[in-house]
Amino acid sequence: MKQLTREQVEGRKEKAARFVRDVLDDPDRADEIEDESIDDYAKRRKFQIINPGRRKNVMANKQELEERINELEEENEQLQSRLDEILDIVAPSEEEDEGEEGEDEDLGEE
Repeated sequence: MKQLTREQVEGRKEKAARFVRDVLDDPDRADEIEDESIDDYAKRRKFQIINPGRRKNVMANKQELEERINELEEENEQLQSRLDEILDIVAPSEEEDEGEEGEDEDLGEE
């Protein structure tokens, strides 16, 4: 089975319709080809569309969704770690604040 992008299948479908209309002089068959969906044309011609995810209404399978969930969870963990690091810089914890205040007081006593 030949693998093609959706755009390549669409181009071949258009060329086939033109060929049937102009060379074979069969406008009815050319109309049938033009009316055929890209997916149906690919199936009939035994093409595998290698980028079906570009269609807006294609649902991902369970494995793809689970993989994507794992990727997003890892990304969220990394982002949360970065946010925690930034928070520590911008607003140190109360324990650190108390320790710093105590140091300032010690300095003032001298």
